[in-house]
Amino acid sequence: MVLRLFTRISLRSFLCGALALSSVYAFAQQNKPVQQSNTKADKNNTSGTIPTYSSIGFAKLTSNLVERGLTFSNSKPAFNASFLVNLGSQFSLGFWGSNIAKLDETSDNNLWVKYIAEAKVDFLSNANAIFFFQDDHFYPSDIRNGQRYGLRLKYSRFSWLLEAQSNFEATGSSAFYTLVDFTKKYSDKYGLMLSTGYTYQNSNYYRDYFDFSAVAFYQPVASIRGDLGVSLPSNTYQFGSRSTLHYFMGLSVSY
Repeated sequence: MVLRLFTRISLRSFLCGALALSSVYAFAQQNKPVQQSNTKADKNNTSGTIPTYSSIGFAKLTSNLVERGLTFSNSKPAFNASFLVNLGSQFSLGFWGSNIAKLDETSDNNLWVKYIAEAKVDFLSNANAIFFFQDDHFYPSDIRNGQRYGLRLKYSRFSWLLEAQSNFEATGSSAFYTLVDFTKKYSDKYGLMLSTGYTYQNSNYYRDYFDFSAVAFYQPVASIRGDLGVSLPSNTYQFGSRSTLHYFMGLSVSY
């Protein structure tokens, strides 16, 4: 089953994005000045540039897969997982996948896979930027396939996303999405995240809309987190039952 899945996937867009990121990294490394580290502090500061080629895994079970105010699992449970390989201290390649259900009345898609390339730049200990490219594939129908690319900025309790999409809701039209998050931690284990997003799309079938969400989370250890949330789009009728008030619970594990 896995071999059949991968043989059907076109990786042209994904490889182009990965090649571009690798070229930028190689150029930066060739032109980087050599500095002497004479103290222990200097060595600690430069250790982040040493490639580790470590991997990062993530798995989540949720009662409802909600993105941009829309359900992608027909308000039913979904399981998704991701796996990224760090190519040094800044670049990552990997994939994300999840079961989905009833995205529209005509297709019978039940699987969503993203192939991902990321480049991370740290500004401060609590501030960074991530440039990303992802190639979306839906199965068994490919009518929703497309690409997304953009930028995620994080500073202290705030994060901001700006994303461009080539195929919005299988219309073949482009769209842009922006999202602002605010996270408040009340202790080392409890917290609340508030989000506001806006979708600007160029199709003649849908209207632009906002989406709002609030998620309370409990994180007993660094690798385990439980979520309890609610999501609501400003336009609750144009996507039918996908764009109503949604509640969800989730349990995630990173490894």
